Amino acid sequence: MKLIQFFATKEDMLLVLEAVERDGPLQYVRTGNQLNTDFETFLCGTDIPNLGIANRETGSVCSAFLVTKATVPIAIQSMKGASGVQRYLMDQLLNPDTVTLTPAGMWGEGIVLQGVVGTASDTAISRELMKRFNSAFKKSFSKIQGRFVGPQALVFFRAGKRLTIAAQSPREFDLTLSAPE
Repeated sequence: MKLIQFFATKEDMLLVLEAVERDGPLQYVRTGNQLNTDFETFLCGTDIPNLGIANRETGSVCSAFLVTKATVPIAIQSMKGASGVQRYLMDQLLNPDTVTLTPAGMWGEGIVLQGVVGTASDTAISRELMKRFNSAFKKSFSKIQGRFVGPQALVFFRAGKRLTIAAQSPREFDLTLSAPE
C-alpha cells in the first residue's frame, strides 16, 4: 500500500486538488456503505462540502473519497446486512483504478488532524494518480518528520496548535517541529 500522509486546512487542500486537476478531470466519490446507490460524487475539489474540516476526532475515520479520472466507471457492491436490509458499498477494493483521499483537517479550533492519500492498487491509473498527488504536495507543502504540512497548517502549527492523528491521542504522539526535510 502506498500512502501520502499530510496535515492540511481547506486552503491547503485546495492548492493540492487544483494542481492534481490541472493534469486532467477527476471525480471524487464518497466512500462507505448506505441504503441506496446515490453516492455523492464531485467533479471538482472545490465542490466537496466541508473540505478541510474533520468530521471525526480521529483523522483515519474521517470522510473519505475515491478519486479517479472523470471517465472511469465506479463499481458499487450490493450486500445484505445482518438484519437482512439491502445495503450498498463503495470502496477501493471494488475500484482498483482509484486512490483514496481522506482529507481530515481542522478539529475544533486547536487541532489539525492528519489526512491521507493512498492506494492498495497497482494499476497504471492508480500509480499515475499517486504521482499527481505526490507532485502537488511536494510543490506547495513542507515536509516535517515524513509528513507533508500545508502552508496554513504550518502557520497554525507554529502558533501552537496540535498536528496529530487523533484529538484524543496524548501529545507525545503529535508532530513536533524540526527542520523541514
